[in-house]
Amino acid sequence: MKPCRLFRPGILKAAGTAALVLALTACSVSLFPEKQPQRQFSLPYHFQADSSSPLAQGGVPVLRIDRPRASGLIGSKRIVLETRPNELAAYGSVRWVTEAPELLRDHLLRALREDPRIGTVVSDDSGAASQITLNSSMLEFQEDRAGDPRRVRLFLQAQLVENGSRAVLATRDFRINIPLQSDVTGGSIEDAVTAFGRAADRLSAEVADWVAGVLENY
Repeated sequence: MKPCRLFRPGILKAAGTAALVLALTACSVSLFPEKQPQRQFSLPYHFQADSSSPLAQGGVPVLRIDRPRASGLIGSKRIVLETRPNELAAYGSVRWVTEAPELLRDHLLRALREDPRIGTVVSDDSGAASQITLNSSMLEFQEDRAGDPRRVRLFLQAQLVENGSRAVLATRDFRINIPLQSDVTGGSIEDAVTAFGRAADRLSAEVADWVAGVLENY
């Protein structure tokens, strides 16, 4: 009588495969370690509207603020550096919480809503009716390490457009330069983020003055 075969080759192969899968699962943490979580930053907001400014009168048109157009690194979540003239890079392990154009739009939206000279302000994704649109192109939004001292540069080309006729009511270029408070090569990301926020605050103040003047004569 032939001896009884307890294991067939196919069964042994399947068992070996299962054991290997279990072993890989057990040690997956060491074989494939998770990436360190990235730090994410919001854009600091410290804008203060001039409370002595006159209140907007009745009949002021509703203003819509569109998300600024931007491309490449400037239009991404990356916190951008200019390491040499016209050469852009980015911080490796940090990000904005959302894309930079959206951050700036929301900053402007909040600031202009707080300005008593300006009436109702809505965003482009609200679907609300409006009479005038602020649209823009964001050409610079970066920490400049190529110059001395280190600074944040913000360059926005803006225009106010009448929605019905599509007529351009006014255009203006805004250039903001804010030195970093801690001007040390290799300084902290916190210093840079603070300067980005101050640049956005100053931009908001200049845009608010400009928009209020245009709406007053509309």
